[in-house]
Amino acid sequence: VWGGGEAGATTPIRDGSGAVIGTGTAGADGNYSVTLTRPQTNGETVTATQADPAGNVSGPTTTLAPDLTAPSAPTAVVDATGTIVAGRGEAGATVTIRDTSGAVIGTGTVGADGNYSITLTTPQTNGEHLAVTQADAAGNISPPTTALAPDITAPDAPTATVNENGKVVTGTGQPGA
Repeated sequence: VWGGGEAGATTPIRDGSGAVIGTGTAGADGNYSVTLTRPQTNGETVTATQADPAGNVSGPTTTLAPDLTAPSAPTAVVDATGTIVAGRGEAGATVTIRDTSGAVIGTGTVGADGNYSITLTTPQTNGEHLAVTQADAAGNISPPTTALAPDITAPDAPTATVNENGKVVTGTGQPGA
């Protein structure tokens, strides 16, 4: 944490609970720099005050630490029709759903209750693996969650040929069918 104040003033830095997490002294130019004992990297509130050599204490100045931590991966489930992905995430985060080619097929925001429900721009009905991530307000992106779309699409009709003695049928069809 760095800032400016009265030359020679002691500057304690406190976390959101009021605990001192660093102290420094303002230089002759009034500037100070304090290395914190516990890094603050998730948008936490930090408060600075200054006490001059006579013991006079300033009012507090509050600032926010940067948010450098990505949220956890959201949960994600595709509904039986392949049109809606729902789950839980970090309140206020933006959820992005990508298809197997990486194209975005849905976005939405996690509600204050931690839930989201997003209608896909293209229904996924062939057992596709979808990648679901969430980004917090600072732009940190979670690891992806894989959601499996339902397979509700019938395969194309197979080809079929009976051999000359009528005992064997061969053909082609959907792999694994």
